[in-house]
Amino acid sequence: MSESKTYGLSLARDLIRVEVDSVMYALEIARIREIVNPLPLIELPREHPAVLGVSDYREVVVAVVDLRCLFGLAPQEPTRRTKWLILKTRRGLVAVVVDAVHDVFSSENDRQREVPILDDRHLERGIKSAYRYHERLVFLLDADRVAQPGFDVAPDEMPSLPSETP
Repeated sequence: MSESKTYGLSLARDLIRVEVDSVMYALEIARIREIVNPLPLIELPREHPAVLGVSDYREVVVAVVDLRCLFGLAPQEPTRRTKWLILKTRRGLVAVVVDAVHDVFSSENDRQREVPILDDRHLERGIKSAYRYHERLVFLLDADRVAQPGFDVAPDEMPSLPSETP
């Protein structure tokens, strides 16, 4: 295989598949800074129930948004599969909690599908579209939309935290 074909194939793998309550979602790889195991969390008073609190990620205080809560699901204790995706958004970094991270796939291999509006929380859920991957629907999330509750934490509620990362 030529070098240009190899390069083209690597660019085609642009989405990462994650799981929340047995439903498959995807995020654009370009929006993910890092995937980490859950870090120490500091709970703060907050307006939005999906914001679990804040954490020190590489000397940056980030809000932590639980996608289970954002989607109206019952909270779940973290397992070995639970991961935080550190998202790069227009407003800064935010951690989102998912039940599991699966694999990387290409949005080029399948036609994007529109998703119907099911209820008033459609925009808050942040689903942009859907793809079929291995005979299952995978819902593409808008990183800025799912991270939005993390920016509803007032700056004066985000104190300086001692570094908790190695």
